Amino acid sequence: MDYELRQRFSVGGFDLAWDEWGSGPSAPLVLLHGFGGSVFDFAGQIEPLSASRRVLAIEHRGHGRSSKSGDEESYTIDHIVDDLAAWLPNVVDEPIHLLGHSLGGRVAMRFEFIRRDLIRSLTLADTTAWEFGKPDRVAHQMMLAFLRSIRPDTPMGAQESDETPLVLAANSPEMLARRREVNDSLDPMACRALGLALFDNGLQPIDHLLGDIDAPVLVIAGEHDHPYVDHAADLAGAVSDGSVMTIAGAYHSPHLTHGSEWRTAVLAHLDMADRGDGVRP
Repeated sequence: MDYELRQRFSVGGFDLAWDEWGSGPSAPLVLLHGFGGSVFDFAGQIEPLSASRRVLAIEHRGHGRSSKSGDEESYTIDHIVDDLAAWLPNVVDEPIHLLGHSLGGRVAMRFEFIRRDLIRSLTLADTTAWEFGKPDRVAHQMMLAFLRSIRPDTPMGAQESDETPLVLAANSPEMLARRREVNDSLDPMACRALGLALFDNGLQPIDHLLGDIDAPVLVIAGEHDHPYVDHAADLAGAVSDGSVMTIAGAYHSPHLTHGSEWRTAVLAHLDMADRGDGVRP
């Protein structure tokens, strides 16, 4: 399946790369990738998810195939939420399932607050309504030091982690090579601005707003993905209809490493929300 994103949407001086796959009677699903990611993060999931519905995915400003500004001031969570609010009504004409991973999950929550009419369900994957961060204080401080050091010509590239061997084992070398190429095209100024917002206490907690979310919500987290797995039960409990799925053995990206378990949980959630009967499998 082709994930080269041949469609573009212009907003706020950016050309955002997006595309869609599949068709069918079920409500559309929209995928939002995380910080420093791209649609290739979902490459192993889009084909099965689109078997009975449209699946749409977009790359955030400064990421992947979307355009870059080199301007730190143009990269905020609010900008990404506004981009989504401009794009989505142009490409779908019915309520959608919205799935966001990490940063994308925070964007999904914020979007639901302003366009509840467009949301049929939410899937919040390895994300939080509280502080983003690393449980290891030394690692966290090293990451902040790197983010503060970024300049427009700083090369981008993902660091290896405990998750890396699992990602390599579960995906083809060809897909991973293309994913690295696309992800490494991240605008350094987007990395700096969004990274500091996420990890240097630049975001206010939004847990006090979660009670207003009345769509069904699935919270997914990898067993080893701290602090997000530690927040998962509270996140699900703060909405009116929330459930939690913890994926054993997984870290921050179960969709890349434990695809079958992740996909089974997501599809069950979407089917339940499409039925509208509130009965979870």
